[in-house]
Amino acid sequence: MGERFLILDCYVDEPACLGVPPFVAPYPRYVHGALLNAGVAPASIEYLTIDALRATGYRLGDRYGAAFIIGGAVVPGKYLGHRIGTTGEIVRIIEGNPRQEFAAGGMIAPLIAGGHRPNCVSVLCDIELYAHTRALCRPSDGRRTAAQTARWGVDGAALVRLHPDHPNLICEIETYRGCARLSHCSFCSEGATHRLEFRDEEDILAEIDALIDAGISRFRIGRQADILQYKTPFAEFRNGFPRPSVDRVSGLFGELKKRRDAGSIRVLNIDNGNPGTIANFPEESAAILSSIVDAITPGDTIALGVESLDPAVIGRNSLKVNATELLGVVRLVNDIGGRRVEGLPVLLPGINLIHGLPGERMDTFRMNFEGLAAIADAGLMLKRINIRKLLPFPGTAAGESFREPPARLRNRYEYFKKRIRDEIDRVMLERVYPAGTILRDTLVEERRYEYSLAKQIASYSITAAIPVALPLKSFVDVMVVGHRERSVTALPLPIGINALPAKALELISGVGKKSARELVLRRPFAGPGEVRTAAPSIPDAVIEGMVFD
Repeated sequence: MGERFLILDCYVDEPACLGVPPFVAPYPRYVHGALLNAGVAPASIEYLTIDALRATGYRLGDRYGAAFIIGGAVVPGKYLGHRIGTTGEIVRIIEGNPRQEFAAGGMIAPLIAGGHRPNCVSVLCDIELYAHTRALCRPSDGRRTAAQTARWGVDGAALVRLHPDHPNLICEIETYRGCARLSHCSFCSEGATHRLEFRDEEDILAEIDALIDAGISRFRIGRQADILQYKTPFAEFRNGFPRPSVDRVSGLFGELKKRRDAGSIRVLNIDNGNPGTIANFPEESAAILSSIVDAITPGDTIALGVESLDPAVIGRNSLKVNATELLGVVRLVNDIGGRRVEGLPVLLPGINLIHGLPGERMDTFRMNFEGLAAIADAGLMLKRINIRKLLPFPGTAAGESFREPPARLRNRYEYFKKRIRDEIDRVMLERVYPAGTILRDTLVEERRYEYSLAKQIASYSITAAIPVALPLKSFVDVMVVGHRERSVTALPLPIGINALPAKALELISGVGKKSARELVLRRPFAGPGEVRTAAPSIPDAVIEGMVFD
């Protein structure tokens, strides 16, 4: 029997890739395919997640010829039910298993490359190519070819069967690496580390079909900087953005729609779109977005990397759009994707903002707030607003010149961040998820205090706080009954109004403590008319979800 190998998935969160469960990044799948392609027997490949390793105190129970670590939180975030592996944890794994040979890849590699760890190689190019060459006993730190990506993507699909959450996963699918712009954002690791490489449509579809055969039905076309620029011919540029190819993107999503219509794909999402592409080429972008909206499942998000609306910061960091352009971009996406299907807008914009970029000043955060307020005042919808601090990445312009912002700027940032959360987020939540909205197949991931926390297995799905104890990892259909900070309050369907505890009644929109007491005193109710009499402010859509057994 040959060497045994371990794939250790510490999860990734990059500008163009998410691999925190329920998402599975391409990288561990590619490593699995690369090992198989090198002749390693399937039984000689094991897969572990950082969640599983935490339970053992970061100690490996077995010895392997090599353990391939995949990790990197370049885009820090909060996750429900899982935690991304930190740099400290990965160092602890390496140092706590000194007799084990490790190779660390992904965005984590340059962050741990400087330490003296003789049992670990930091792979600065593609960990999957290193795994392939290591299995052949001639390890090499280089870049995979398009042909290798195509082969390993298909062969590596079998890895998902080893995931502890299989089949309740959503697989991130890569369409290309790098960025199609002539210039790149100062902070972005994608433009700094990846040469532009498009994958062929047939290779993408073959990988998806292999994953379908492995029991996966949920996909996000997310591992790219800008889905609108897939297979752009670079025939014409405006402000550094190439004219996108309507036929290429529409062709890909037409094929994906066939699989969704056939029932093979249950959830189909996208991720990144560059607002600069939409602003510079609105007609082509509208055509592409229309084809995407026709293929995806309702409730999806196109993440727009705006970063800042301060002209000084935009210019210094090679950003994409100003406030006026952003308003037009958001309106276009709303016009095409804002219609509701199964109660949810099909496709809405999500906006990313970053604090800590070079050139920030006291007025920067006011400009950001005012730009978002203009979107709200126009009656438009945003799926979510992501506000984060810059995590300087080695090799990027912002990373090399990073200086911690002074206290006055940090305080100003916190002030306007709170205003965005208080004055804009709540408005958007109520527009996107009005009381009575039904969220199907939410997965219960955590219980905190008296709440069960659940989300759909989908891109940027909203967290539903359910004031009822539900089994972990169970699926439940819920109805939105209220709104919290960046989450909604929901009740399982059907809503048993005569059995709900008073605390749950209080959370229903239009109720509150006083009306909740009135409802308890008047129970049992025989029908919706009696509920309306007792609590006339409850939305009709919520009452329609009630049963009166």
